[in-house]
Amino acid sequence: MNQINVDHLTPNLNAAASGNVVLPVIPANLQMDDVQAAFLAMPEQGSRQYYACPTPPTDPAGLLESHFKGVASFADKLIFTHTNLDPCWDPSAPGADGKYLIGDIVGSGGQGEIDEVGDTAPSGWPHPCAAQACGSFMAMGIQKSASGSGSDASEIQVYDLRDCLLGQPITVLGTIERPEDGINGVGMTKEAGPDGKYLIAGVNGRVLTVYRSTTSTLVPWGATKFVQVLKVCDFPESGAGLALITQTHGGVFLVSLNADDDGANSRIGLFKLDLDATPPACIPLLKKEMNIPGMSDSLTILEAYLDAQPLWGPVLGGLLKLGSNLLNSSFRWGKGLSITSAASMEIYATDRNVVPLSHLPDSGSKKDFSVVVWASSPTPPRRGK
Repeated sequence: MNQINVDHLTPNLNAAASGNVVLPVIPANLQMDDVQAAFLAMPEQGSRQYYACPTPPTDPAGLLESHFKGVASFADKLIFTHTNLDPCWDPSAPGADGKYLIGDIVGSGGQGEIDEVGDTAPSGWPHPCAAQACGSFMAMGIQKSASGSGSDASEIQVYDLRDCLLGQPITVLGTIERPEDGINGVGMTKEAGPDGKYLIAGVNGRVLTVYRSTTSTLVPWGATKFVQVLKVCDFPESGAGLALITQTHGGVFLVSLNADDDGANSRIGLFKLDLDATPPACIPLLKKEMNIPGMSDSLTILEAYLDAQPLWGPVLGGLLKLGSNLLNSSFRWGKGLSITSAASMEIYATDRNVVPLSHLPDSGSKKDFSVVVWASSPTPPRRGK
């Protein structure tokens, strides 16, 4: 059985089982002693790690419109969310299924591999959005489609992540339905104290919504529901990824991860949620620009490969015409935050796409995509198996 090196495990609460193995529930992320100090300690310069992807999340044509959306961290795994959009899709027909990708966390400059590529639910919804893990759980947004009337129908889903440590698919516990509004960034945390409730934040455009659970546990799902406790219609970071952080002895903070539509100017913002105020409020505190360290090797290797074989790969060549800067790592694409200790956190930004270098003959590379990592501590403790 895989053991999770986290101090605050609780007994199993009727969650995922694989064969005779049932992993215990981790009810929440670590709380941070001083969120503002950890935010200020984030370096502006990140470092890269790379992943091979044996099963690409889209077919070649899908690369043109599909891209990463979110990054969540659980134990020693990163979970990437990815849209699956077909440029030739008939709006009257069901869409393809969205995707999630799971791989082990690797160190700076390291080479990892995606071990699991799975389908999101509901079937036919191709547009999963950003996500955040909270203990054994993950909140993720998903839209029925990227545009048109389907973009106004969405859900925030809560997943049980534990089976991914056993090489099994992750499972949806329940949903917060948003039948008349889309979704983009999603964050999740648990309030302090033994009776602390779960909070889920979602943003679409400039509308930020925060929901609170009615119970301090999530399983079985039918025992709880989520109630809206805050709605802000002028949130300043449209299109952002979100993360929620609970501070020791109380206090909940929100981090936005955003960039321009062309991928430039990646930045993070820190806000404090005051849900006890009348009316409840989201208070801006700090901003920070985050530098992308040059160009991803995945793109420079692809450019060299296509230069040497100009007749190969018209779809990949067309993708590059979008501009290598547009395809480079950015908070416009996959983004996320992980709390690694009471004093440290990590932030992630992916390339736009999985570039299938490991599938190209004679490319000589397994760098199918990269992740830029910023850490508020040089060597934060790792939660692992």
